[in-house]
Amino acid sequence: MSSNECIRWQGNLACLRIDGVMVKSRHTIEGTHVFGPDSDHTTLAVSGLSLLSDECTIQSVCIDGNIEESVLLACGYSIDEGAEWTISCGDEACVSISKGAIQKGRVDGFEINEVFHSQISDAWTAELSAVSQGAFVSEQAYLSGSSARMNFASQKLDDSLIWPPREMIGNNRPEEAMPLRASGIIESWTKLSAGGAPSEFSLRAPILEGISTVFVRLIDGPCGVFLIVDDEDELPSIGGKVGFAIRRLYAQNGMIRYGLKAIIS
Repeated sequence: MSSNECIRWQGNLACLRIDGVMVKSRHTIEGTHVFGPDSDHTTLAVSGLSLLSDECTIQSVCIDGNIEESVLLACGYSIDEGAEWTISCGDEACVSISKGAIQKGRVDGFEINEVFHSQISDAWTAELSAVSQGAFVSEQAYLSGSSARMNFASQKLDDSLIWPPREMIGNNRPEEAMPLRASGIIESWTKLSAGGAPSEFSLRAPILEGISTVFVRLIDGPCGVFLIVDDEDELPSIGGKVGFAIRRLYAQNGMIRYGLKAIIS
């Protein structure tokens, strides 16, 4: 991929430069980029790092801005003030990942309804401050399992691959295997109405007009159920292909929980 090329990447807009990449939300209000309904600086940073991984190897990063460190650590990056690569948060919904100067530039986005954007933003704020909803997952349990899920870490048992990894009792225990490839085929899907969505989504589901999930068979074999990214434009279809991106899932105990969501490809 040549420098100065801007592409649609994991639902965002990514512009590769000579010394790094600039990633912006594709959503705008009167020309100003704003976050999508389940994205923030952290999700843009992970998206940019995954794009750069096709070009080079990045093991550690320096953070300048509002990035959730636990997500980067779960994705396999260490945090180091002296690292060669720096992640900087822009004034708009933008991050720069660079070895040199902050990556800048203008790229046209797509207008989002201002009322919808405001309602989603307010819902996230309320969700962060509200009493925990739905099935409680402790911070420790979330953090301990997030790396394996976000990185598609797998295990091998005889001729079968297992994802996500799990503890098994007995002598016939699985061995660690190579990470699974981050793509798959939709075998089934459903859209839960606002009233039928799990309670942890109760504030956002009415605004999103329901919550959509897909049952996906990964190309390496294992299956899983995934939420679809909240700003997906297309309806899923059985047999359709999906990729994946790290996005916001829900908030609990004042903490945003991040994880993989499916993107129709």
